[in-house]
Amino acid sequence: MFWGPQENWKRYYNFDLGHPWLPDDPSPLIQTLMPDELKEALVAGLIDQQMNEWDPHILSDLFEPEDVARISRILISSEYEDSWYWLSDPGAFDKWVSLWKLKVPPKWKTFLWRALCDILPTTSNLIIKRVDVNPTCSMCDLQHEDVMHSLVLCEYSRLVWNVTELPITNILANSFPIWLMGALNILTEEQCGQLVAVLYYLWNAQNTVVWEGTLFRAGQIWRRVDAAMHTYAQLHRRLPHPLPTSASAEPEQVRPRCFVDAGYRPSTGEATIGVVLLSQTGSFQAATNGQLPGCFSPLMAEALACNEALS
Repeated sequence: MFWGPQENWKRYYNFDLGHPWLPDDPSPLIQTLMPDELKEALVAGLIDQQMNEWDPHILSDLFEPEDVARISRILISSEYEDSWYWLSDPGAFDKWVSLWKLKVPPKWKTFLWRALCDILPTTSNLIIKRVDVNPTCSMCDLQHEDVMHSLVLCEYSRLVWNVTELPITNILANSFPIWLMGALNILTEEQCGQLVAVLYYLWNAQNTVVWEGTLFRAGQIWRRVDAAMHTYAQLHRRLPHPLPTSASAEPEQVRPRCFVDAGYRPSTGEATIGVVLLSQTGSFQAATNGQLPGCFSPLMAEALACNEALS
């Protein structure tokens, strides 16, 4: 991995505030406690801009020896353009077009995007963010929980996949993106939709165990998938044709309005969402609120809030 001292890196990466900028698995966060006056300091401040290398004096003054060693291992090159990607996921999944074209609810696609980017709140990811949780899977209580284990390898998940009878039991992969690509390559369009639904309801089942202490039977998960797919298909068969877009039709008079806002706490990365939906006449229709995944900036919180509202 190469890091370049371009402007976007200077602008985004604080070397504290929980930003996982070290290429170190499973500990991408610095361990040295920073004084309050350095909470907003950027990683670029650790680089000698003339020499294009880490400034050893600054590193030794600010960080514990273990952190100095981990930072010093990162190669710096001004010839490489910076880019954003989720840890361990640069180019691992190449079926995005097929995924977005699936005829399934948008919130299922959003969930799958989060799973592929490894930003679901599994116990492994929560521990990386210094959340004090039991690392073992809540469904089998046997192994540490990451995305691949929770959705594919867990004994409970295997039971559910056996009930579905989808031909995916022989796919060999060491990561969830690779496993999903293998599944999408061999399944029909209808089976791909069922696959996404099963993954979505498997994650829901895991959350039900955590928050309600109840675990669905494997057959119940498949029945929920079947009912959801049937309902979604029925709904789309009944949808009216799009309204004509003539000059006399004013969009704001025929469409409901959705108001979205996000809250963000920089010290912890916690984020919340609030959504209100009003009819075209201004009367209340629906509302929701809740927590968002951990964020690195207010902009990220607002983006995730908009995405959640659309879902």
